[in-house]
Amino acid sequence: MPWFCIMNSRSSCQQSCCARNRIPPKRNQCCCRLKMTLMLILLSAYCISSLHAHRQSSSSSSFIHHPAKSATTAFVTNENDSIRWQQHSRRSSSRPSSELIYRTHLTATNVAKKQSTTSSSLLLMASTTSSSAETTQPNNNRQQQTPPPPPTQPLVSKSKIDSQIEQLENKQNVQKQQQQQRYHKKKGTESQPPSSTSTTTSKKKRTSKKKHRSNHNNNKQRCSIAQNKKRQVRHLYTKAKQLEKRGSWREASDMYEHIVAVLQPTDAHSYLAWGRLESRRERGVGRTTSGDDGDDEDDDKDRTAVISSNSKASSIFQTGTQHCPNSTHLYHGWAIHEQYTLHNTPKARSLLQTALDLDPNNGYVCHAYGLLEHTMGEVSKAKSLWQQGLVYQPSAALVCSLGEMYVASGDFHSARELYSTYLHKLPNGRERTEVYLAAASLEERVYNDVEKASELLRRACSEGGSSAREEGGGGGKNAKLMDGRAYVALARLGTSGGLVNDRVVKKRLKEICMRQSNYHEDSKKGATDNSGRKKKTKKKIIFPVNDGRLFNAWAKMESKSGNLSEARKILGRGMELYPKDYTLLQAAGNIEERLGNIRSARDLYGASLAIEPSAPTLIAYALLELRSPIDIKTKASNVTMVRKLFEEALLIDPKHGPAYNAYGNLERRQGNTAHARQIYEDGIKANCTDAPSVYHGLAKLHLSLGEVEEARNVLQRGLALFPTSENNTLVPRNENVAFLAHTLAMIDLNVNNNAKHAKEVLKQGLWHCRNSPQLLLGMALCESRLGNDNGARDMFERSLMADQAHAQAWQAFGVMEMRAGNFRSAKLLFECGLKNSPTHGALWQAYGTLESWKGNVGTARILFAAGIEKCPHHVPLYQAWACLELQDGDVITAKRLIGEALTRDKRNGSGWLVAAQIEEKMDNHGLVGLILRRGIECAPGDAELYIALADHEISRGKIDSVSLR
Repeated sequence: MPWFCIMNSRSSCQQSCCARNRIPPKRNQCCCRLKMTLMLILLSAYCISSLHAHRQSSSSSSFIHHPAKSATTAFVTNENDSIRWQQHSRRSSSRPSSELIYRTHLTATNVAKKQSTTSSSLLLMASTTSSSAETTQPNNNRQQQTPPPPPTQPLVSKSKIDSQIEQLENKQNVQKQQQQQRYHKKKGTESQPPSSTSTTTSKKKRTSKKKHRSNHNNNKQRCSIAQNKKRQVRHLYTKAKQLEKRGSWREASDMYEHIVAVLQPTDAHSYLAWGRLESRRERGVGRTTSGDDGDDEDDDKDRTAVISSNSKASSIFQTGTQHCPNSTHLYHGWAIHEQYTLHNTPKARSLLQTALDLDPNNGYVCHAYGLLEHTMGEVSKAKSLWQQGLVYQPSAALVCSLGEMYVASGDFHSARELYSTYLHKLPNGRERTEVYLAAASLEERVYNDVEKASELLRRACSEGGSSAREEGGGGGKNAKLMDGRAYVALARLGTSGGLVNDRVVKKRLKEICMRQSNYHEDSKKGATDNSGRKKKTKKKIIFPVNDGRLFNAWAKMESKSGNLSEARKILGRGMELYPKDYTLLQAAGNIEERLGNIRSARDLYGASLAIEPSAPTLIAYALLELRSPIDIKTKASNVTMVRKLFEEALLIDPKHGPAYNAYGNLERRQGNTAHARQIYEDGIKANCTDAPSVYHGLAKLHLSLGEVEEARNVLQRGLALFPTSENNTLVPRNENVAFLAHTLAMIDLNVNNNAKHAKEVLKQGLWHCRNSPQLLLGMALCESRLGNDNGARDMFERSLMADQAHAQAWQAFGVMEMRAGNFRSAKLLFECGLKNSPTHGALWQAYGTLESWKGNVGTARILFAAGIEKCPHHVPLYQAWACLELQDGDVITAKRLIGEALTRDKRNGSGWLVAAQIEEKMDNHGLVGLILRRGIECAPGDAELYIALADHEISRGKIDSVSLR
């Protein structure tokens, strides 16, 4: 073989050898070079020795050279032993060099064994001719050149060459076997013996660098099947949680079922999430279908029995505990389902006991078991369970529950010691914030130590800021921020004892929010040095909060005062700072709805639901659809969609009281009284967070059916849940109790004419909400009914101080002064009321009536006309103006005005009475009876219409018809 072919093919040999055996060229470059050099030396020595032996043994052999033939011609010296070099140039470039070397070894070995001197000479000649053919063009006239004389003795013997070749082959086989063993050892399979046929460097080899490159791409292939299933289960579980968070309940349930049925039947987390989801869905089973009127207790028992027999959540928990018998969380979730959804207390108690036996130190199980025993009246057992949980796994829920028990029993010192002991043992800042809030409430309400309460709240805020700076590096993305509850509580400090009013709270909230807003604006612009370049300042956190709770509280107080535009600006600033806070979007939608921007309100509600579905946002969206439907042409609300929104809200938060109230009110307006009653009863049994709203809705249902006593009983049951205590200031105050107290007091005052009892009820409501303008107005009416004008004036003034925009207080105060003959005071009150509430029709009506009493008919007409322009839907204004014109003798104008009133509201009995008086004034006695009968058809509950018709029939002498009616 030509030397330059071997030398030129050396690099290609290295590349092909490395490519086949997957060995990095840089690592094995020296090895390849040594092997090639040794092979070339052995081959050249063997050829020289063979040529020398041939010249000594046979001197008569002939050699004929044909210079006309090129290097590609095939030379044949023996029929048995032949060496063929056809198209050597093409093969040397296309065929790998290792193959050429391998064939050269075989050819040299065969020639040595048969002692063919002619083959050796031809081999050397082939090398010479091929090299001359590639360097220069073939020349036919070229003379034969004799090779140089060889040495007298062969350089290397044949046996030595064979032994060296065999050693190289053995070494290659050993290396390949070691590589295969290492590969199979990493893969986890048994190593296979190397093939006997692969004896050279042309076989494939694996190198460490190539393995590292392929490791990343082949991770899934090298992982076991169990690991792949785990990853798939984790991925599907996370996706199902996201679907559940977005409100896709059915898709999430199907995904949980796929996990436990196909992928991992022993996945306790999937069983727990699936069971909790189905438990929440089963709570709405009884609300989706309305029942017939009948015994409520029997209906509840039947419905509970049906749900228990067909409970999918119970079967899920049962299957999960069979596959995962040691899962404490599954037994805990199953017990919660049995207690709150199926109301099966014995079953829940046994399940909690099983969970406690599995893990006696589990704080969640101890807390749930203690709540169950506390509900059943076993206070001592609940106390021991909570103390057991605090020993091994303290949590804010255990600390606060035990502290409330101590406070309820009057052991305030133990509650204070409990808070201070476990405050620093809690794991995270959120739970410590809850305990700080409970301890501050104890100091403020029981010990009247506002300074101590302020110190605790400030410590909670400072700990949140320090943790954010330490963990997040000064406000970065990794900063662990806290919610704004501590700051809101600090701003409202002193309101429970009446030390501060809403103005002070608003000022505090404004100061905190403005500082936070200004800081973010400065950080966005960036500080500059003297040359005008921006400085790289380290970001600091002034108020490390992760939500817009502060802005929401400030906007709520502004909207309560009637400053809707200011509240809108505040919420806009909050949304700029906290764009992912869905509560800010929901509050902004409420403000836009009150301003009349229905489309903007709907867009904001939709954006809030896109971030995170919540019960308040779903309720607001449903009520918006009821008030302003999407279908403008038909102007009909999509009641089916509204029902689905209410159901989804109750699925998200089964204890949300306003959801039950709004849903029950919808069914009451639709005429489904039985379904509405069932919804209210479900809300009462669910122990809602806002129980007064549910009780108030049920009382309104009874009042709409004319069941006054049943309504009173419901309101009294609701008030009994919120007792009052003048000595114990720690009894929780609930501002929503004002609705219950006000409705019950108005029933006693207007229906039962019992002003004293109404006054006692209002006192109970004022204990919970001492600055309620509605309760103060009711107290003023009670004092006026009892004849205590001075006391009534004091209550009127307190009501107006609490809310200057309270138009009913201005109107009632002015009417009282007008009846007392104080026309100047009454006029001043009416004018002040119209200045604060210019769209209140009752104020215009009362002011016009005052001027008509004074004899200023022209002024009264102007006031009535202005009132109708401001309040075109206030029907009593038309009636009062018609009465004025009737008294003045202008019957035509009076008839036109009362016609307008009846067109706007034909169910108002007073309008029919005025129309009958006008016809009687015009001596149309036949029309009087027809008008009164028509009024009874439109307003069958108005007793004055029946009395007026009876008097009219008596005046005409039709006594029999009166008795029949």
